Amino acid sequence: MDETVRIMCPSLTCRRVLGVPSAARGKTVRCRNCGTNIKIPAAGENPLESKKPPEAKKPADPKKPGDSKKNAA
Repeated sequence: MDETVRIMCPSLTCRRVLGVPSAARGKTVRCRNCGTNIKIPAAGENPLESKKPPEAKKPADPKKPGDSKKNAA
């Protein structure tokens, strides 16, 4: 049985749900409504998992009290 992949057009002015054949996985298709090119994820690929959140930066080490050079004249 030939399955259909349902995907929403990413264009904010369109947002139409498209039904594309599973043979289109890993390829780019065009929305018939607005003409936007849409990459269909490959089989087993989760588009949400591929986007890794940016790693949080470590806070800078606080300066030690004896490190400042206030006595330089």
